[in-house]
Amino acid sequence: MRDVLIFDMDGTLFDSRQLLSQAIDNTLQYAVEQDLHEHKSWTEADRVAVIGLPFYDAFRWLLPEASAETLEMLEPVLDRFILHEMDNGEGSLYEGVPDTLRQLKDEGYRLYVASNGNAEYVPSAIEREGLTDLFEGIYSVQQYQAVSKINLVRLILDDAGKDAVMIGDRASDIEAGQENGLPVIGCRFGFGSEEEVATANELVDHFSDIPALLKEKQI
Repeated sequence: MRDVLIFDMDGTLFDSRQLLSQAIDNTLQYAVEQDLHEHKSWTEADRVAVIGLPFYDAFRWLLPEASAETLEMLEPVLDRFILHEMDNGEGSLYEGVPDTLRQLKDEGYRLYVASNGNAEYVPSAIEREGLTDLFEGIYSVQQYQAVSKINLVRLILDDAGKDAVMIGDRASDIEAGQENGLPVIGCRFGFGSEEEVATANELVDHFSDIPALLKEKQI
């Protein structure tokens, strides 16, 4: 049995749609107000489309004309807005997440988080929801200065061992698992499209489906 489960956070454990969409919108408006970028009519769909992506990938798509220096200036701005939304109580766990995680831990799985989110937001969200004690490690790309989620997952495997399963909702999650030789469970309920999760080994429609799937498929 593969006893290590590596979870993405946004779109897998945590429904951060409103939280991150608002923080991204505030950051974009800041960029316009500070004359760092010309005004554009970004839509809710534009903002949601980049949730779960690494910062530079997300904002390169939203601000294609922005310089590297501008993007570097905006990263801490986004971080501040994210934490502000967190403090306002935005964001919530997907249905069934707490009970399912406790069940998996009771069954002997070791649980980890691998997120493209920033270093303070990721553990703060987990702590706010009372889940910190369930995880053996909470890893973010920003915290570990990882080049990509592929590298971040590799760091987890170095610490936890190679008998792992990757679970997430975006193409970067699927790729991180596959490039590290792991089976991948794709989450249809998150922010990723059907195309993004299509190459996962298995798919779930609800977080609570994961324990039965692990047993049935003997992943």
